[in-house]
Amino acid sequence: MATSVFDTHSARQSVGSTGSGSRRHSLLSTDGRAGIQYDYANAWGARGDKLSRWRRAYLASDTGDSSGVQSTSLALPDESRFTTCMAMSEDQSLLAAGSGSYDTNMFFVQSLDDQLDVKASFASKFPIYSLAFKGDLLMAGTDRNTSVLYKVDRARLLGYAVENSIDAAQGVDGPLVRCVGTYKNKAAKSIDIAAPGSHIPTKRVACVEFAPAFASGSGWPPSSVAPNSELFLSALGGVVNIWDATRNQQALRVEKVSAQPVCRATWSAQAPATLVAAAGFDGVISILDLRRRGKAVAWRTAQPEAAFGAWLGGDGYSSAGACINDVAWSPFVPYWLATGGEGGSVRVWDLRYAAADGAAVATLRHPTNHGAIRSLAWSATHADLLSTGTSDKSWWLHSLRADDVASGALPSVQAAVIADKRSADDIGSVVALHAKGSSFYTLSSCGDLYAHRVTPSALAGATASRITGDDMQGASESTGDMQGETVLERDIKSVEAAVSARDLKGAAEVVLNVVQRLRADSAGDSDEHPILRHADSIKRLCDLFKAKPRIKHTSWALPPAAVALSSGLLADSTSIAAESEPVTASDASPSAALKDFASDLAYVAYGLPPDFPLESTASRQPVVWQALEQLNMANLRIRLGRLVETADRAGDTGSVPTDADGRPLWKSIVDRERQIMQYAKAEPALFDARLLRAVVKLVLPHDCIAGLTLGLGICQAYLSNQRLHEQRGDAESESVSCTMLDALVHVLLFPTVFDTDTSAGSAADSSDSAMAARPVLVPNVQMVRERISECLAACPEAVFEMVRLEISIQETVLKGGEQKAVAEDIVRIVQRHAKSVRVLLENTGEPEQRMHIQIHAQYPATTTLSASAVRLYLNSLLSTRGYDEHLVNSQWWRVAPAAVPADAGHVIGSDIGWLSSFPLARMLNRQTASAIVPRMQRQIDVVLATIKKEPLGLEPRLYRDTLLKVARVTLLMRSDQHLSFVVDVASKNKETGETLTTRQTVSTAIDSSVLADAFDSIGSAFLMLLEALTRHSSHRDAFKRAASEALPLYESLSQLLESQRNVRDPTDMLKSRMMAVRKYLRKLEHYANGQQPSGQQ
Repeated sequence: MATSVFDTHSARQSVGSTGSGSRRHSLLSTDGRAGIQYDYANAWGARGDKLSRWRRAYLASDTGDSSGVQSTSLALPDESRFTTCMAMSEDQSLLAAGSGSYDTNMFFVQSLDDQLDVKASFASKFPIYSLAFKGDLLMAGTDRNTSVLYKVDRARLLGYAVENSIDAAQGVDGPLVRCVGTYKNKAAKSIDIAAPGSHIPTKRVACVEFAPAFASGSGWPPSSVAPNSELFLSALGGVVNIWDATRNQQALRVEKVSAQPVCRATWSAQAPATLVAAAGFDGVISILDLRRRGKAVAWRTAQPEAAFGAWLGGDGYSSAGACINDVAWSPFVPYWLATGGEGGSVRVWDLRYAAADGAAVATLRHPTNHGAIRSLAWSATHADLLSTGTSDKSWWLHSLRADDVASGALPSVQAAVIADKRSADDIGSVVALHAKGSSFYTLSSCGDLYAHRVTPSALAGATASRITGDDMQGASESTGDMQGETVLERDIKSVEAAVSARDLKGAAEVVLNVVQRLRADSAGDSDEHPILRHADSIKRLCDLFKAKPRIKHTSWALPPAAVALSSGLLADSTSIAAESEPVTASDASPSAALKDFASDLAYVAYGLPPDFPLESTASRQPVVWQALEQLNMANLRIRLGRLVETADRAGDTGSVPTDADGRPLWKSIVDRERQIMQYAKAEPALFDARLLRAVVKLVLPHDCIAGLTLGLGICQAYLSNQRLHEQRGDAESESVSCTMLDALVHVLLFPTVFDTDTSAGSAADSSDSAMAARPVLVPNVQMVRERISECLAACPEAVFEMVRLEISIQETVLKGGEQKAVAEDIVRIVQRHAKSVRVLLENTGEPEQRMHIQIHAQYPATTTLSASAVRLYLNSLLSTRGYDEHLVNSQWWRVAPAAVPADAGHVIGSDIGWLSSFPLARMLNRQTASAIVPRMQRQIDVVLATIKKEPLGLEPRLYRDTLLKVARVTLLMRSDQHLSFVVDVASKNKETGETLTTRQTVSTAIDSSVLADAFDSIGSAFLMLLEALTRHSSHRDAFKRAASEALPLYESLSQLLESQRNVRDPTDMLKSRMMAVRKYLRKLEHYANGQQPSGQQ
C-alpha cells in the first residue's frame, strides 16, 4: 500500500503589474471572513492545521510583493505561444528556451539580479521540443528524429569582451550560435498503424541531456570514447539513445525501455554517474545502469503510476496507469528519485528498496491542484525542498519533514507548501522547471518565463528545531518568559532558522556571540574548561554549521531483486556498485523503506545538505569563516578531551582504545594533526599543555614519527606565541611560555638523560668501585620535568631542535639498511644537529641561563636530552670505529660536579644536577672502559708495533686516521678524571681449549703520556713516509703525490686547533698539547703545499 503524504495547505493569488516591464506577484492569500492572511512562514506552525475555513472562503489577496518569495516574469517573443522546453547554463546567468514554432523558436535570456532580459532569439530549422546546456554547447531535440548540437558564443551573448569569445578569430561578425553536429536517432515505427491501447509513435525527441562527469574506474564510458568527449542521451519513442558527441554516425548504446513513448530520461549526477532514470506514457519507472552488459534496466517499478481518477475517489490503481511526465534525481541523496505525471501527484522513491508493490516512500499532492504534474525540480540548496509545475499553470514549493516519533513506532513524513505561484495567463501549463541557487525558473507553454527567488523569510518558517528544554542542560541564563526559554536555547533556535534560510552571515554572527559567551562562562572553582560544560550546545551548533559529506556511491546499491520483482519485462537481475560491500535493504517491506527514508530525511534536512559549498561561502564572507574556526576549535577541544577519557578507561584493560566506529583513537588524532597544531597556536588557553601531552602520548606507542611530528608542531606553536608576546611586551606572556611544555617534552624525549636507567639498574655494582663512591641521583618525574623546564627557559629553540633530531634518528632507524650505513647516517645526523644547536645557543636565550645547562655544542652527545639518541649516537661511533669521538663525548658523564655558591639556586649544572650524577652515566662509562678504550689502545699499539718493525710498512690512510684520533683525544679532553671498573674477561687456554674467565680492572681513560708519545712516534713515521714519496717519483709528480697524502691531515689538524681558540681559561696542559700540534703542522705544511722542507732544496 502506498504511503501518501497530502499537503494540507494551499493558496492562490491575484496578479498585478508593477511599473516596470517585469511583473512581480503576491504569494499571499487572505481569509475573506476574518481578513487574515495565510502565513506561509508559519505553515508548519499551530495555525497550519486550521485552514479548512480558509479553503472554503478561498479569496485572492491584494496585489503586492511577498516578503517570502519574489517572482519576476518575462513574456518571450514567441508569436506562436508554443514554448516547449528550457535549459540553464550551470556556470553563467544564461538560459535557453525552445518553441514548437517553425519561425523564431530559440530564445536566450539572461537572469541577473532578479531581472530577466532576452539577449537573442533565433529560428532553428525545425521545431524544438527539448534542450540541454553544458558549457558553450547546446543540444536541441527536434520533431524529425534528430538531435542538433549548437555551439553558443556565451561571451558575446552576455556582453563580455570579444577576446573571450569562442569566435574571436572571426571577429564580432561571427555567428552567435552555430550548428556543429546532428544525430539521427533510431527511427520511430510507422504512424499509420498503432496497436489498440498504444500511443501513436512520434518522431519528437522528448528529451536530451548531457552526461555529468563519470567517476574514474566505474567501467563506463567504454575505452573507445576519448577522455574529452561529451556524452549525451536522447529519448525517442520508448528508446533511450546514448551518444558520443564526437561521433554522430551511430549511438554508443540503444536501450529500449518501453513499448510506449518515454517522456523523460535523466542522468544521475552523483558518482559514478552511470545511472539513468526513464519514465513515460506507460507509467513505469526504469533505472538503467550503463555498466551492465546486455539490457541495462537494473530497477523497475512493478506497477504503473495511479491514474488521475484514482485520486478522485477510486480505490486502487487503474489498469491503464497514468503517464509520468518528469523524473528528477535528488542532488544530495543519490538513491532518492522523484516522479510526477498525469495522476497529479509527486512520488518519492528510495532506490535501495525493490518497488514490488509500486509503493513509493512518500507521495505529495496538493488537494486544490487538479492538474497534472508537468515538471519537477529538487532545490539546489535544500535537501527537503521539492518544486513542481502543473498543467493548471501553478508552481508549488513543498517542504518535507520527518516527524519525531517514539522509539519503535513507525515514523511519518509530512509535507507543507511554503510557497506557490500561479501563471498570469488563463491557459497553459508549466512545461519546464529548473532550480539554481535559491531561485526556481519556470516556463509556461504560452511563453511566460518566471524567476521565483525564495527569500530567507519564506524558509525560516519551515525550520525543524531540535532544541528542547531537556536538551539544554547546563544552560544557566534564562529569559524569564513563560516557557522558561534560556538565552542559549533562543540563540541556537535563531541559528537553526538562519542556516535553514541559508543566511549564513546572520547565523555566523549569532554563533560568534554564543561561543564567546560560553567560553567566558564560569562555574565556581571548577577546573573544567567552560567549553566542556557546554559540549552538547557546541555539538548542535557544529551539526548546523557543517556541510555533510557527500554520500558515496559505494555505500548503497540497488536491491538484487529490483528487476525480478518488476512487471517481468526482464528476467535478469544484477546489483550495481557492488564494491566495498554497499548497503542494500534487507527488509523490503514498505515500513522499512519509510523508516529509512524518514531517518535520511531528518539527517540531510537539518542544517546544511551534503556537499554544500561552505568553503566558497566562507571565503566571500569573513564572518562565516570566523564562526567556522571558532566552532571547529571548540569541537576539536571537546573531541580531544573525550578521546583522552576513552583512552584512560581502555588503559585498564590493556586494549587499544577505539572510537564508536571501532577505529583506533590514535588514528583519529593523526588525521587532525594540522588542526591541532593550528589551533594550539591560535588558542593556547583552549588547548592547554596538559591536554596536548595526553594527546601526543596516545599516538607515540603506535606511530612514533607521527607522535613526534605532532609534538614538535605543538612546541613550535607555543614558541611562536611566546616570541610574539615578548615582542609586544604583553603581561600575559607567562600564559604561553614554553616552560609549560616540560611534561610534553618529557614524553617526546623519553627516556631522557635524567630518567632512571632501568636497563642498567638503579644501584651501583659493588665491583664498580669508582661509581659506587660517587652519589647517583635517582630522580622522580617532578625533578626530571624541573630540569627540562630549566632548559626550556634557557633556550626553547635548542630543546625543540632535540625533538627534530629524534624524528630524524627514528626515520633513519625505521628505514633500515646495512648496519654500518645506518650507523654512519646517525653520526652524520647528530653532528649536523650539534651545529644547529651551537648557532641557536649563540643567538638566543639568556647567557646566564645557558651557562648552567649541560649542553656543549662541540660535543654532539651533549646536545640532546634524549637518552635513546645519546645511546644510538655513541653506539654508532663504536660501529664506525669513531673511538676518539666516543671518548671525548662520554667524558661529560664523568666530570665531577662543580662547586656552586649556595645562593645560585638549584639549576642544571649545580650540585648533583650534572650529567655524571644521573643513572645513564653508569652505562656509558662502563661501555667506554670495557670497549672503547681497549679498542683505541689496540689500534695505537698495532700502528706503533708496525712502525717499529718497518716504518714505511703502513698505508698513509692508517697514519692519518690514527694521528687524528690521538690529536682529538689529546686536545678535546677537558678533564683528566677517569673511572675504573672491574670486568670479567674471557680467554681460551691454548693447551686445554678451556674458556677461562678472569677479572680485570679497566679504566675510562688512556694515559696522557702514552698519547703524547704515540703522537710523536706516529707523526715522525708519517713524515718519513712523505719524504720517501718525494724521492721515489719523478720531480713533478713526487711532491704532488706527497701533497695529496699530507693535505687531508693538515686540514683536519688545522680545523681542530681553530676550534680550540675560543676555549675559556685553557689549562697549562692544554696549551702544551696545542703547541705540540702546531709544531707538527709546520713540518707537515711543506708537504701539504707541495714544497720541499727547508734544508732539502
